[in-house]
Amino acid sequence: MKKQTLRFNENGKFRILMVSDFHLGKNNKLKEDYNYKVVKGLDALIAETNPDFVFIGGDQCIDAATKAEAKEKFEAILEPVISRNLPWSAVFGNHDREMGLDISDEEQVYESISGCLNENCHEDIDGVGNYCIPIFSSKGEGTAFNIFALDSHREVVDLIEKFSLDKNTKFVLPEHFNEGEKGAMPTFEQVMWYYNTSKKAEQKEGKKIPAVMFMHIPLPEFVHIARNPEQCGAIGSKRETLGCSEVNFGLFAACLQRGDVKGIFFGHEHLCDLQGEYCGITMAQDAALGYNMSCHDDLRGGRVIDLFEDGSIHTHTVKLIDLLGVDAMRRPDYFEGGCKYYIRKL
Repeated sequence: MKKQTLRFNENGKFRILMVSDFHLGKNNKLKEDYNYKVVKGLDALIAETNPDFVFIGGDQCIDAATKAEAKEKFEAILEPVISRNLPWSAVFGNHDREMGLDISDEEQVYESISGCLNENCHEDIDGVGNYCIPIFSSKGEGTAFNIFALDSHREVVDLIEKFSLDKNTKFVLPEHFNEGEKGAMPTFEQVMWYYNTSKKAEQKEGKKIPAVMFMHIPLPEFVHIARNPEQCGAIGSKRETLGCSEVNFGLFAACLQRGDVKGIFFGHEHLCDLQGEYCGITMAQDAALGYNMSCHDDLRGGRVIDLFEDGSIHTHTVKLIDLLGVDAMRRPDYFEGGCKYYIRKL
């Protein structure tokens, strides 16, 4: 299947729509468990934002026994993307590893669907689906921006088996660095892959190529934005703890040293669409799009990331409740978040 090429438009702009946390559920039936609302919401977001590319940020949670079944179910969910012939790609989340199909098989399913730009060609490093997608200049064949996607794995406790550590190893301690959660992050192998890929891109183009980066679980440095909102220019909501890893493999430091990554974007927390800047790098979440898990109706939606050929970026969220009104709610007669969080706009 020939893959589409990404390119800046004649005005030097390229728009990404990020959506994540579909949580399609155990049945994954389109007309059950609110999955029809995921399709309707995705369609509304695309119609409103007119993206050049759609990025899916993990926890799709497709429950299927075979690759054929997974393809049928995911193609139904992605109908608003496929029908518009939009290019798209995805990373896996922590819960994708807890569904019926192994994520290596699910990756093959993704790559067989129209418009997918995923690649799993780096089987010598940790994770499934680490890849770099170039966005070409509007004026020629040179790369103007890179999109890095990295697998952030499941939980930090999985390192006990992976690294052959003592089975009683404790990663989350009472006096913790972050927020005391057991989330994972890309490992050092993946950090090295990003660093080397970035250097090769610079050598090939004769200049540093600006980039954005996507993964499911937030990096530990994202906690600085939550704890220092004024200094980091934080906007958006943080209504639950951030599930960052307590073990830091140095990806943020590698991005700083390379100087190419302008923004890093995450899913994972359904009740957070926090955004801010730390050490010159924008970091942000997009809340969630799904209905089969916790998500406040006023946060559900997606995130727009606008890239510009001069190397700058701009990002903002788009909320389904602003586009669909009560149809965006799980139940029009009940707001899940409670009055503490909700200001009704309708």
